[in-house]
Amino acid sequence: MADAPVRTAREHYHHGSLREAMIAAAEEVLAERGLGGFTLRECARRAGVSPAAPAHHFGNLTGLLTAIATLGFDDLATAMEAAVAAAQAERRSRLAAIARAYVETALANPGRFRVVFGQREMDRQDPAFRAAATRAFSILVREVRLSRGLAPPSSQQEKPAPEVLAPDLPEVLLAWSAVHGFATLLIDGALDFLAANGSRETLLEAHAARLFALLASALSAGEGLAKTAARD
Repeated sequence: MADAPVRTAREHYHHGSLREAMIAAAEEVLAERGLGGFTLRECARRAGVSPAAPAHHFGNLTGLLTAIATLGFDDLATAMEAAVAAAQAERRSRLAAIARAYVETALANPGRFRVVFGQREMDRQDPAFRAAATRAFSILVREVRLSRGLAPPSSQQEKPAPEVLAPDLPEVLLAWSAVHGFATLLIDGALDFLAANGSRETLLEAHAARLFALLASALSAGEGLAKTAARD
């Protein structure tokens, strides 16, 4: 594969934002080469700057990946909150709405999504990263609890402590695993054989409503099973 043409610094960040230019260049590399072909040097080359220039904003490759993952969590949280508002106004299932928003966000920017949940090193103690990740996770926990007829957590400013989350953990894991797994299968093309025209968006459109309704129903049923088990 021929290298993409180098854009000059003026072309890439004429508004003076090297940080934004580097993130844009990084996402081009991710879209074309994936995480396996992702290097800071290539990102800098595409941004039209020297390999040393990005150190001012990101420090190293870990810093750049952390910034992209933070944007990814922000994307997910923003999309899920918008879905909740729309579902509430239309009296639809909020949990099904955030599930679909999660998958649609992943499909819209698969490179960014892979960074969020990839195995490459990132700074998980970075304050912006932690805040974005906590926001997204807290929305999931809140909507799982509400789908079971339970009150939402008292605070969403911090990730629920393990002992607080423990009673809800099976349901949270079920919801997250089902939605994340579906998104990953779509992105990886593993379900392309099920789409008559090969369109992942068409496959999502055809089956998302029932799939996520089944998920919401399973969580509601699980609450009854849990109460029965507690009585026994």
